[in-house]
Amino acid sequence: MITGTSMGAIIGAMYAQNPDAAAVIDRFRSYLKNADYEVLGLENIVPSDEDPLPMLQRFARTIAKRIHMSSMGSRPSLLKPDILNNAIRYLLDDRSIEDTAIPFGAVATDLNSGESLLVRKGSIRRAVRWSALIPAFLPPEKHEGRLIADGAVTTPVPVDFTRAMGADVVVAVSVDPTVMASLEDQSIISIMQRCDLIRGIAMSRMQLEKADAVIHPDVADSHWSRFLEFERFVSAGVTEASSLAPRIRLILEKRARWLPRAFGMLRRGGN
Repeated sequence: MITGTSMGAIIGAMYAQNPDAAAVIDRFRSYLKNADYEVLGLENIVPSDEDPLPMLQRFARTIAKRIHMSSMGSRPSLLKPDILNNAIRYLLDDRSIEDTAIPFGAVATDLNSGESLLVRKGSIRRAVRWSALIPAFLPPEKHEGRLIADGAVTTPVPVDFTRAMGADVVVAVSVDPTVMASLEDQSIISIMQRCDLIRGIAMSRMQLEKADAVIHPDVADSHWSRFLEFERFVSAGVTEASSLAPRIRLILEKRARWLPRAFGMLRRGGN
């Protein structure tokens, strides 16, 4: 089974529908070459290593460049929701979550109650959209009294939800930064972003400690919006997963030997 949060929900849902890693990569690559990606304007969000401007000025410039897409005075986000909707339509087949080849759940957050939501029924496109509504960049969505946004607000790595779905062994995947550069730019925006990053990493670690194994590829301090570098991230994931494969197999073998004994004990106890 698979549970995913935010981008993890998108990739997890793609694989749950079609358990073929090469096909998932090809479809994502095709999307990035599609004209729809050109209108995202992520080049205005991705931080440049060669950009000499302080973070505050870069943020102001980003706002100025995005103003034609979203009126900051009347809209709750920098980007239009159609951007995410178009991406999900391209990447996912229009089916129900219940119809996936592998059981799947998407994690979102209710901004009204602060609760984490595990969505396992209905349209898979809607569930994934809810999970990936990044605050400030994409507007939250109202549904039955809830105000739904990105699952990473409360559950960056959904280990507990995977257990709740019935998993005996959980292999968690974390794409948190593997390093953090010194905070040279100490502007208000920069400090707030760093604090938010640290909070997210701390929340992830609390969940990762509950997993049986953790795949944490070396992504350095890459920004979340560097989609065009996905080939490098895939390669890093393959390297990390390959190094952990023997350990994961051992965990599965031990669990496979333990479960029959446990069931036998339960049967004897019942008799």
